[in-house]
Amino acid sequence: MSYDFEGQSRESDKTTNSMKNVFPVVLGLMFLVVVFSFRSFLQAFIVFLMIPFSLVGVVWGHFIQGYLMSFLSLFGVIALIGIVINDALVFVNAFNGRLQSGKHFTEALYEVGLSRFRPIVLTSLTTIAGLGPLIFEQSRQAQFLSPMAISVAYGLLFGTLLNLVMLPALLVLLNRMKAFFVGLFSGEKPSPEAVEPAVMHRELFEGEEQ
Repeated sequence: MSYDFEGQSRESDKTTNSMKNVFPVVLGLMFLVVVFSFRSFLQAFIVFLMIPFSLVGVVWGHFIQGYLMSFLSLFGVIALIGIVINDALVFVNAFNGRLQSGKHFTEALYEVGLSRFRPIVLTSLTTIAGLGPLIFEQSRQAQFLSPMAISVAYGLLFGTLLNLVMLPALLVLLNRMKAFFVGLFSGEKPSPEAVEPAVMHRELFEGEEQ
């Protein structure tokens, strides 16, 4: 005797297996695009480090709302990844732009935090508010889509705090580590700006022009 799962279970397994094969490839391509954009592997790594931490908000959201993690929750996580990475990209790109304009490291990070605070918070709040009716709706049709909305809303709420607090802290930590190792091998401690890829690229470009 033998048995096999059919119907909805079979189709769900097909979709899950397909996503297992495609999703890592898509994330890898996204990571390469970010690396080439920033010209820094470490900055791209910090941006993508926001993804696993934002999933904490997804898990807590399902716990608070009394839902189990489902396949639709995974679709919400995919949408969440795009939003969180986009916010982090905008933050880091603005930070690099200020460094290239000649700002000091601390000054550039402070200005970016102030300038990006309102857009990030307003975007997150309007998105969460728009998903609120779907999250708290009790009808059967809405409950089918509620896990996806919970993943996006609670993950975005947690991801916003990450982008405004944890991301700047990681940039400072990364800068200090690079300055330490550069000073260790060169024998002279560099300035915080000198080890940033945006400043190094600007100096290289200016040297080629001369």
